[in-house]
Amino acid sequence: MDVDHRLVSLRHSEFWFTDGNIVFRASNTLFCVHRGVLVRHSPALEGILAMPSGYDTNGTEQLPIILHQISEEDFTHFLNWVYHISSVPPPPEEQFLVAILKVSHLWMISNSIQFAIDGLEKLTLHPTRQLELARLYSIPQWIAPAIQEIMPLSLASTTDTEAAQMGFKVYTIIAWAKEVMDCSSHLHSQCKEAWSGFWWKKVARAILHPMNPLPLTQILQLVIKAPLPNGMNIACKQAMVDAMIELEGLEVEERIIEGVIRAVTLYFNSL
Repeated sequence: MDVDHRLVSLRHSEFWFTDGNIVFRASNTLFCVHRGVLVRHSPALEGILAMPSGYDTNGTEQLPIILHQISEEDFTHFLNWVYHISSVPPPPEEQFLVAILKVSHLWMISNSIQFAIDGLEKLTLHPTRQLELARLYSIPQWIAPAIQEIMPLSLASTTDTEAAQMGFKVYTIIAWAKEVMDCSSHLHSQCKEAWSGFWWKKVARAILHPMNPLPLTQILQLVIKAPLPNGMNIACKQAMVDAMIELEGLEVEERIIEGVIRAVTLYFNSL
């Protein structure tokens, strides 16, 4: 939050209270509101407002507190929620709720964050949009359901908007996992043929050897130690190996999806 004296700002038509005692500027619009009302919603906000900003600003009309990355529209939606008044028609529900979430996340207002999350969960958001909001506003409980919806979908049908919502890192994680999953599901024809040939020539013949049959307990080690079959990529072989290993009763696809969820969660936590 800082101040810029060069721009001439206009008072908001609704949220300029004559008895207000703190002035914000969002975009090029001034809002004069009640400090006590805001602080009642967010005790942390009082400390945030009291912190030195490094700029010449005191929350007056001449020196308003500037809200960077918060648009006039976003702040108006937030104040509509705070004051529960509005003389304009309500905006699309997602837009309204995301605006509340955005400002509330900035000011750590837990009750309005939960209000926005509860409202958004009642809407039919695309899973890539859920991931975007989870990343921007720290909603970890949305990661797993979104990933589970995305994994069965074809990446070829992903729009530019959906790819941007996921972000390059998450898109890469999902693309790699889907390649492995496709192979483990025998959807990769070249790998399927390579695996079939390897299984018959190496594994089945070893099991059926008349003099020295391979014990069934040693099949996994044979597969792991064998060179990569011609025509199969290394990710496919690893998927086949994973498919042979039981881990807590989970199927290989479930393990892959859980791996994606863990990777995305760790990435979001690192931001």
